[in-house]
Amino acid sequence: SIIDLFLIKSYKRNMIIFSQDRNRLIDCKVIDITRNLGGGKDSKYVLTASTSAFNAGIIGSYPDEKSARDALEKIYDAFEKGATTYKVD
Repeated sequence: SIIDLFLIKSYKRNMIIFSQDRNRLIDCKVIDITRNLGGGKDSKYVLTASTSAFNAGIIGSYPDEKSARDALEKIYDAFEKGATTYKVD
């Protein structure tokens, strides 16, 4: 289930996100925190970024919801300060 939603689209600009595993760049409009069923103890929650409702990719995995939310807040803070790119830790 979707726990949180960050709508970059409402700001009328996207953000280029470099994934935690360094395998993906996404020109994203939306970032979700999602429960990752079967993800093991280190990736119970994931951040997914998408350019549309049909094109999403995992940009980070976290052991708990708080860690995922903290990562999302870091992305938001960077975006709010004018960043157009972000590398997920």
